[in-house]
Amino acid sequence: MYGMETSKQKSFAEIVKHQREMRGWSQARMAEELGTTPNRISSWERNVSVPSAYFREKLCSLLDMNAHELGLLSESPPAVPSISISEDQAMALDPSMEVSETVAERSLIGPRPATRKRLFILAPLITLIVVASAAFIAFSSGFISISPSDPYPPRTGHLVLDSTLQQQDPAINWQEGTNASDARCTFKNNTYVAYQPLTGYFHACIAQKTDYTNFAYEVEMTIEQGDFGGIVFRSEDGIDGRFYLFRVHTDGSYWLYRFADNSIAHATLLDQGTCKTFNQGLNQPNLIAVVAQNDVLTLYVNQREISSVHDGGYTHGQIGLLAGSMTMGPAEAAFKNVRVWTL
Repeated sequence: MYGMETSKQKSFAEIVKHQREMRGWSQARMAEELGTTPNRISSWERNVSVPSAYFREKLCSLLDMNAHELGLLSESPPAVPSISISEDQAMALDPSMEVSETVAERSLIGPRPATRKRLFILAPLITLIVVASAAFIAFSSGFISISPSDPYPPRTGHLVLDSTLQQQDPAINWQEGTNASDARCTFKNNTYVAYQPLTGYFHACIAQKTDYTNFAYEVEMTIEQGDFGGIVFRSEDGIDGRFYLFRVHTDGSYWLYRFADNSIAHATLLDQGTCKTFNQGLNQPNLIAVVAQNDVLTLYVNQREISSVHDGGYTHGQIGLLAGSMTMGPAEAAFKNVRVWTL
């Protein structure tokens, strides 16, 4: 334990300052040791306030001294009644002001009525409640909304498409209807569904009014029947033209192709592998995404990167969704919450 002079009884303010300086501590260091602020230490050392029961116990433990040795048992309030304030009141003062300046001001104007103190505390609280209520009403009414930020590196994308896919959006114009093979694109059960009845084929549903160059594109996919689901991007001439196709199977295996027409026999395989972050099986939701920036194509599953390749074949085009089957027809995949950020 650190020693102290006992020839005369010092005040708590003198003792605590002496003990701090003996240890070579700044007020900031002592505040850190006690879990408080330098302003509180300053108010003790200038005899503006005394510690609460909580900090008395912490001081005794930190300095290895009892309350009597710290001068706390005989401590009396500061001598000038007009500037006497509790520790909590002292710390409630504006931290940008010196406590001594605030006390000097109070000694000139005398004690403020309790009503004014209460109003001083209540006024900002009432203002905060009013502002919070207004913000809540604005958000709940849709007057104000926060756009989801781009979660994919380089995270600089500007959100241009954010849809739940519960219904058609004329500005995007998702394909709807059935073709000659009874493959179809439709909105049902608050999702957008791609359906292919034939084994060995896939069916893609295109957002016909989209055309993106550099972008991040994500959608939540649930494979309900069949072997795989996925996305189409940079489709330059609909599904009968040229496009990239990223598909993921129910076992987590994935393929990335560059198609030259509607035949997989003419497609170029850019990458394939197995994704450990994929929730395997039917009726399992998965978030699949691609970031296309110039000739770099980066694939994601559940916001984890699984592949990145270089291919400059196609530079822009439409986006789409797909379902397919190799051995387990028919195929059906439901999609929701599609987002696109342009880069």
